[in-house]
Amino acid sequence: MKNDILHRLTAARPAHLDPAQPVPAPVREEELATVTDRPRATRGAPVTVRPNRAHRPLLSGLALAAAVSVALVVITDTAPEGAVSAPHSEASGSGSEVLLAAASHVEQQQAGSGTYWYVEEHLGSLREVPGKSYTVAVRTEQRYWTAAAKNRQWSQLLDLGSRPATKADEEAWKADGSPTSWHLEGETLTYASKGEIQHDAPGGKADIGTMGDLPLRLLDTLPTDEKALRKRLSALVDKDYNAPVEILDRIVVDTAVRLATTLPSTPALRAAAYRLLAAEPGVRSLGDVKDHTGRTGYAVALPSPHEAVELRLIFDKSTGMPLGTETVVTQNGEGGNKGKPRAYTTITSMKWTEDAPPFTTDSKDPGPISGPGGKLDTEPTR
Repeated sequence: MKNDILHRLTAARPAHLDPAQPVPAPVREEELATVTDRPRATRGAPVTVRPNRAHRPLLSGLALAAAVSVALVVITDTAPEGAVSAPHSEASGSGSEVLLAAASHVEQQQAGSGTYWYVEEHLGSLREVPGKSYTVAVRTEQRYWTAAAKNRQWSQLLDLGSRPATKADEEAWKADGSPTSWHLEGETLTYASKGEIQHDAPGGKADIGTMGDLPLRLLDTLPTDEKALRKRLSALVDKDYNAPVEILDRIVVDTAVRLATTLPSTPALRAAAYRLLAAEPGVRSLGDVKDHTGRTGYAVALPSPHEAVELRLIFDKSTGMPLGTETVVTQNGEGGNKGKPRAYTTITSMKWTEDAPPFTTDSKDPGPISGPGGKLDTEPTR
């Protein structure tokens, strides 16, 4: 099945995004000025979202993490995890303009290098306690070591223990007697962490040869222009899947989100992924927000037409780098109340390193925690 993405892009793509044309300085200046305090240059043609495109659903929010950069960067938590992000003010400009401005920032970062691309992220799944007036966050930590050139990846999953999701939930939890375990849907959640859940190494029974739908070895071959990138991703998806066009498009967008966040993309490739997402229909700005560690950033929302949820991408305001993601309910129903977060990710570390993974085979039974991180029976190390 062939997916003629370029024909659908051509009609509404702003002229300044054509890869055959040089990018005028005022255009990039305008993208930056949209969401920063920098003086605006003379305005050119406004950035528009392409009309007449079929909406695409998004894949699972927990599979999508947030990153800092390809350069050696470590993010440190500054507030207790579990504070639900909420808009504080509306940033000027549309969601497309926010992503374009972030792309202008991110492509200025220096590319790093190393043997392994290391990512450490905290994942949260929010669960309501039946008969009570509070929600708990089921927290885990995922660690990845990626040797992209060899198409190899190691991973480790650890239980961080469950916590009341917000300050209000914490007060309700205290009123409930501060229980240290909950029995929810046939599963027992505990306040104390359970340590390592599993770890996987290349060549084992749970071997990870690719991340998502994109072979890691292909990262260096991807174009850094958003039009060409979409065409290339579409060709890869079309080759590997026999599915309707809307499903193929869904996988393209999901892969672009990974390129924009946790994969070891170069700054130029990450910026191209941002610009690809900026053209998605329905993307909108959420203004200033706080992530689940209390860090301030700005966010955009990508809707899912086939589910009553949206994916929110949170960016650092000074660098344009992603800080985290959040999946939020968009209408009242079985999935919860409108505006209620369902799941989130927060990146606590992302860097190139020479430090090898602390294991070489798959785990058989949960055992002692090793490697970077810290004690997991308390709040994460700040």
